[in-house]
Amino acid sequence: MSRETENTLLLLIGLSTAIIATTGSFLRYVKPALLPWLWITAAVLIALALTAIIGDIRRGPRRYSDHGHRTGIGWLLIVPIALLAFVVPPALGPQAARPIAADTAQTAPRRPFPPLPAGAPAELSLPALLIRIAQDSAETLRDREITVTGFTIRDGERTYLGRIVILCCAADAQLARATLTGPAARAAADLPDGSWVRVRGEVKDLFQHAAVPEFSIDDVESVAQPENTYAF
Repeated sequence: MSRETENTLLLLIGLSTAIIATTGSFLRYVKPALLPWLWITAAVLIALALTAIIGDIRRGPRRYSDHGHRTGIGWLLIVPIALLAFVVPPALGPQAARPIAADTAQTAPRRPFPPLPAGAPAELSLPALLIRIAQDSAETLRDREITVTGFTIRDGERTYLGRIVILCCAADAQLARATLTGPAARAAADLPDGSWVRVRGEVKDLFQHAAVPEFSIDDVESVAQPENTYAF
């Protein structure tokens, strides 16, 4: 691969990183907290590429000995770079993520959590709900109605509320889920698999030992799929 090709590819990688950071498509790959590092990476790559290109221009044309090498194939690397910049992959589904290894009340260290806001049903993410069930020693969920958003998962006679959780990047994606029970569970089960819903209900058993805890719901409402389907 010639030096000109190397410099051009380095510049394109930096520009592609800047593009996905600008358009927000980076959320398909990493969590939002990594955005500043993407901008730093893009700036460093672009600066290195421009420095090398300007330096080569100032030094003038280089003479190459003819060894019969084929350098054109290096430009094929542009294809994946272009795909990264301009093709947004679909969000991961439940089949692509491994289930979270849930800590039960028997094994997880329990600690007091801050109380939920008073008044109307509190809005919790599904991972936050599961963590409170497993680890909250203050029993902040007792007799409290909460609302949670996620997608439905049908598995035989059971219906789950699920959400894909990203800890760092899409490679470590995990599936958080809770078994839906209660009066509105039948309505959730009748929806197409993968439907996005907002459910309202209570956690009846605050000391569940099941790997997938139960969430008793009184109401289910279909909602539009959020722009960012991951939880962080």
